[in-house]
Amino acid sequence: MPIQTRFSNIQALVIDDMAVQQTTLRGQLSQLGIAKIDVASNAEDAARLIKSRRYGLILCDYNLNAKTDGQQLFEHLRDTGTLGADCLFFMVTAESSYASVASATEHHPDAYLLKPITASDIEDRLKALLDKREALLPINQKLAREDLAGAVLECDKVLAAQNRWFMAVLQIKGQALLQLGRHQDAKEVYRLAIEKRPQLVWAQLGLARAHKAAGQFEEAKHLAQQIMGSREGEKNVAAYDVMAEALEAQGDAQAAMWVLRDAAAVVPSARRHRLAGESAYRNGDLDSAKEYLQKVAKATKGSVIAQPQDTLLLAQALVDRGDTAEALKALADNAAAYKNTPTFENVSQALQAQAHAKAGASDESDKALKRARETMRKGKADFATIALAKAELMAGHEEEGLKLMETAISADHENPRIKQMIGNALRDTGHEDKMDAIVNAAAAVLTTRVQDARKLLGNSQIDEAVQAIETVLKDYPENTGALLQAAQINCMALRLKKALNADMVERVRQYLTRLETLMPGNDRVTMMRRYFRETLAALEASSAAH
Repeated sequence: MPIQTRFSNIQALVIDDMAVQQTTLRGQLSQLGIAKIDVASNAEDAARLIKSRRYGLILCDYNLNAKTDGQQLFEHLRDTGTLGADCLFFMVTAESSYASVASATEHHPDAYLLKPITASDIEDRLKALLDKREALLPINQKLAREDLAGAVLECDKVLAAQNRWFMAVLQIKGQALLQLGRHQDAKEVYRLAIEKRPQLVWAQLGLARAHKAAGQFEEAKHLAQQIMGSREGEKNVAAYDVMAEALEAQGDAQAAMWVLRDAAAVVPSARRHRLAGESAYRNGDLDSAKEYLQKVAKATKGSVIAQPQDTLLLAQALVDRGDTAEALKALADNAAAYKNTPTFENVSQALQAQAHAKAGASDESDKALKRARETMRKGKADFATIALAKAELMAGHEEEGLKLMETAISADHENPRIKQMIGNALRDTGHEDKMDAIVNAAAAVLTTRVQDARKLLGNSQIDEAVQAIETVLKDYPENTGALLQAAQINCMALRLKKALNADMVERVRQYLTRLETLMPGNDRVTMMRRYFRETLAALEASSAAH
């Protein structure tokens, strides 16, 4: 009968490519009373298990002797949200240099264990982390239910005790306040942390993020620059992200690109090269785009962290540079890997049409273009629509190409990155003179329709205003600007009617969910969610008073 310990209810996963090490780790976990143990020999098998089961502990070898190492797997699981918030991830390594490797990464495991390890090593780390989890259980329970306001109240209870968890709870509180859109309160939390420990990077970074979220971009940039220039924060790529996002929000996409390049130099991961390559492409630096995206292709080939968009964007950059044979080879080499990804085949055909047209092979271009049209879904504000539009223009089909460009900009007229890519495509195909007619005209039409809805609301024509903005969304369901306006107008309608209309409340929830999918982590969405919460709270208070 297995021994019973405080760890007995934990389900564990061991990831190691060597059978002997698997057996050793399983035996050590058994000594701690952990009986439910699964084993995976590579990153692909591990990812499938983690998606299907809920683990409390993962022991992963750093060097898996495969296409994906342990650190890449861990970052992939964190980036995709696959790893449960309550799952502890321990990296097992024979490399004494791993600490420096981990310090220059996006995500950090809960612990790393240097081989040879013992059951006591695992126990010590587990005990310390479980002690912390138990102390912060009320906070984590609120966070698991997405009750951020409740989590903040629980944080205050722990902070009042002034115990050893004080700084950890300050960090959690600051993050929750940022997610609630309470920027000023978040600033006070981070300033308190800095007052206690002036060189605390997470607090400096949190303060920078609070300024950025509040639209105080110069203050955010100044703080981010301080972090990047310090010994403690020079490798903190999150600070580079704050700087780049602030610059982009101010309309300086070129400067943002250079910051992302610096981040890729600090942390030369596939994700960082991807971000730098995407930014370089949008800014028209095709040589750099090719360089970065080829690094991504090499680092992720055959790996669980590979993404079809990497191949597609690389191929587009190659076509734009005139490297048509190289572009066609990149698409052909990856066709089998993404044969079950419909969007890959569609965009690949559009890019093949571009490549053949540029190489003067008009018959091949027409064939690929025909296949791309047949598999194209409704035009959206995305790379796929712009790729097909560009193929049409390169094939001499001006009317069809320009119409697709109009569709893309109308689908999300406030998206600066879409505007950048459309502008580049029009310039590349000799249609720069159509820029104002397409981009500005499409944006003007949507802006007018939104303003008309707001005017109706201002004239107390509440139902008409809601109907008007709903009509805009029916035509452009993924237009982020229209979604934000629809959420706000519905909230204002709720306030003006002074009644909790269940249908209207559900609509706003759906808009916010859609926005969070289209614009993850966006400050404007966070503020709209705060406005929605405040609207519901005001109506509930009014109802209770009567």
